[in-house]
Amino acid sequence: MENLQTEKALLIWREDDLIKDQWILDDAQPEITVGRSPDCVVSIPVRWISRNHALLRREKGQFVLEDAGSKNGVFVNGQRVVKSKPLNDGDIIQLAPGLELIYVDSEATAPLPGRKGLGLQIDATERQVYVHGQLITPSLSNQQYQLLAKLAEQPGKVYSRSEIIKAAWPGEAPEGVTDDAIDALVRRLRQRLAEIEPEHNFIVTVRGYGFRLDSGVG
Repeated sequence: MENLQTEKALLIWREDDLIKDQWILDDAQPEITVGRSPDCVVSIPVRWISRNHALLRREKGQFVLEDAGSKNGVFVNGQRVVKSKPLNDGDIIQLAPGLELIYVDSEATAPLPGRKGLGLQIDATERQVYVHGQLITPSLSNQQYQLLAKLAEQPGKVYSRSEIIKAAWPGEAPEGVTDDAIDALVRRLRQRLAEIEPEHNFIVTVRGYGFRLDSGVG
């Protein structure tokens, strides 16, 4: 049985409706480098970005952003970063014209205080789901299970709607599955998980991007 770990903060590189890449930020690293160089932790192979463009550090429980001496500068929500800039959930980081990263803070959907426990667990062999060690009965529908299993492949990662469709509606063309159908499936899955844990939202909507799993491990 897989015991899913809690999520971390994210950087999402999005162009129009496409999530081009995303990075889970490890707050244990003293510095997270951002730039064109393949040696950077957040490596973005775009010519307008400096090889070492920006730095992220964890300070007092919050990520802060610094310009690493880039040619074109670093902007957050349209304002140039001159000194260290603390980041908040939903901040838009611009490294070059038309290239934006969205910062998603782990604290935005952190488990409630006092809810430490086993969180969400999936037994892939038996296709069973447990919340805080309690088996969900009756079992999830096949479509609900496929959705949850997809999100659980990488807890904390944002999965786009097209990825959700591929997992829960295999063989269906993306344009044939409406947003209402996706939202209804997510809603039903949330209701099933809430039968055991009503105080925690395991399936998190990242507006405009997709969905991610918050496993609820304290």
